[in-house]
Amino acid sequence: MHDTIRVYLSDFFMATYTPIIGMEVHIELNTNSKMFCACLNNPDEQTPNTNICPICTGHPGTLPTPNKAAIISTITIGKALGCSIRELSKFDRKHYFYPDLPKGYQISQYDEPIAEYGSISLTFPLEENIRDTAKIGICRAHLEEDTAKLLHDTDGSTLVDFNRSGTPLVEIVTDPDFKTALEAKIYCQELRILLRALDVSDADMEKGHMRCEANISIQESGQFEIVDGVVKPLNGYTLLPKVELKNLNSFKAVERGIAYEIKRQTALIEKKESWHQETRGWDEATQQTVAQRTKEDAAEYRYFPEPDIPPFHPQVFLKNISLPELPQAKRIRFKEEYGFSYADSMLLSKHKAWADFTEHTMSELVDWLYTLPDIKGDSDEIKEEKKTKLARLAGGWITTKLMGAMNERNIVISSLHMSAENFAELIALIYAGRINSTNAQKILSHMLDATTDKDPTHIMEEHGYGQITDTSALEPHIATVITNFPKQVAAFQSGKEPILKFLIGMVMKETEGSADPEVVEHLLREKLITL
Repeated sequence: MHDTIRVYLSDFFMATYTPIIGMEVHIELNTNSKMFCACLNNPDEQTPNTNICPICTGHPGTLPTPNKAAIISTITIGKALGCSIRELSKFDRKHYFYPDLPKGYQISQYDEPIAEYGSISLTFPLEENIRDTAKIGICRAHLEEDTAKLLHDTDGSTLVDFNRSGTPLVEIVTDPDFKTALEAKIYCQELRILLRALDVSDADMEKGHMRCEANISIQESGQFEIVDGVVKPLNGYTLLPKVELKNLNSFKAVERGIAYEIKRQTALIEKKESWHQETRGWDEATQQTVAQRTKEDAAEYRYFPEPDIPPFHPQVFLKNISLPELPQAKRIRFKEEYGFSYADSMLLSKHKAWADFTEHTMSELVDWLYTLPDIKGDSDEIKEEKKTKLARLAGGWITTKLMGAMNERNIVISSLHMSAENFAELIALIYAGRINSTNAQKILSHMLDATTDKDPTHIMEEHGYGQITDTSALEPHIATVITNFPKQVAAFQSGKEPILKFLIGMVMKETEGSADPEVVEHLLREKLITL
C-alpha cells in the first residue's frame, strides 16, 4: 500500500491522499567518442570547448552518425533491467530553445525507444534483520545526446562550454510505483551500483554523470488507478497537477526533495490552493523546492523522426551482449553461499573489485584452514559446519578492519598490493587461534604499509605476534599480576569467580595481548588454588 496522508477539509469531512512518485534518471555513458560525432567523450574536461566539432556544436549542414558502442551500452542496460529490446527503434528531434542546445533541438527517442517494459526489485530495511521489498516498473530506457554546460559568471553573463554537448545519454524512466521518498533514494542507489557493475558509466552524481529527477503528485485515494504505468482518474475525478523535481545532486537530496514536495503539495491542499504543472528545483541551502518553469507537454516539443538517421534494429546486437552476474544476484549468492549477513553481502557485492577480492579470500580461506594442523575436517566439512563463524569473522575483518585501515591510508582497492591469498592466511591464523585480534591488526598494518605483498605468518614470527602458549614463558607474567593485585586475588579465593576475568585481562595486558587466554586461565586457577 502507498503511504497515505489525511487532509481535513472541514469539520465534517476528511479525505485521504496518496503520493504518486516516478523517477527519470539520465546517465552519461563512458564511450570513447560522443553520440553523433568522433569527438573525444570527456565531459569532465576542464578546458572549455576543447573536444568539439561542427556536429556537436550544431553547425548547419552537418550530419550525425550514431555511436554503435552507445547503442550496445543502452541495450545492455535494458537487458539488465529486464526490459524488452525493440525489433525496430529510431531517433527523433525534440525541439526546445535554450542556450545549452545549439541546434534548437535535441536528438532523442520518443515513441520507439531501444528498451521498454522492465522492472527492478528493491530491498530496504524496516527493523534489524527484517527487510521489505518493492518492485518498480521500468517504462523505458532510451538514448539521446547531452546538452552543453552553462557557466554563470559573477557579472551576470553566461558562458557555454560545448565539451559535454553530444555526450551519449541514456534516460531511464520508471512507472509511478514508488510509495515513499526512501524507496526512490534506494532505487537510485541500486541503479548506480548496477551501472558501475555493467561498466557503462561512472555514474558519479557529483560530476553530473548521473542526474535524478522525480515526478511527484498528490491524489485523493480511491479516485485514481494506475494502468500500465499511467495514472488514470476514476468517477469524474480531476487529477491534481504533478511537479517535476530537478537538481537532485545526491541520494540524500533525492529523499529530502521528494519528502519536502509531498509536504508542500499536501499543505496547498489543506489551504484549498491550486497549482500548475511545473518544474521545480531542489535548493540544498534552504532545503526547499523552488519554482523554475511551467512544465511542457510532449506536444510542445514537436517531436518528429530524425530525418538524417534511419531507423535501426537493436536486436541485431543482442548476440554480442552477455551480462555479468548482476549485483543483486551476487548479493543473494554471497549471503547464501558464504553465510555473510545481509549488510556485509550488500557492501561486499557493491563494487566488482571488492566482490572479486572477497570471493578469492573466501576460496583461499577454506584451503588455508584445511592445511592447518589445528583444524580438522576436509574442505566441504569446513565450509558447511563452520560457515557462520567463518562468515562473521571474514566479513567483519574485510568490512571493518581492512576497509577502515585502507581508508586511513587512502588506499583504494584497485591499488591494493596485498593479495587475497595472504589476507585469507591472516584470517585463518585468527580462526585457528594462532594470533589474537590485537596482534592480527598489527600484522595487517605491516601488510598494508609494506611495498610488496607480505606473508602474515612471516610477519608473525619475525615480530613475535603469535599466541604465547608456553607455560614457562607465561608464568613470570602471572606471578607479576598475582603480586600486583592482592585484593583481587583474595576476592577470588573467597569465592568471587568473576574476579578471574579481571586477572586474566591483566595478564593479557602484561603480554601485550599475546598470551593464549585459555592457557592463562588454566595457569591462574592452578596458581591461585595452591597459594
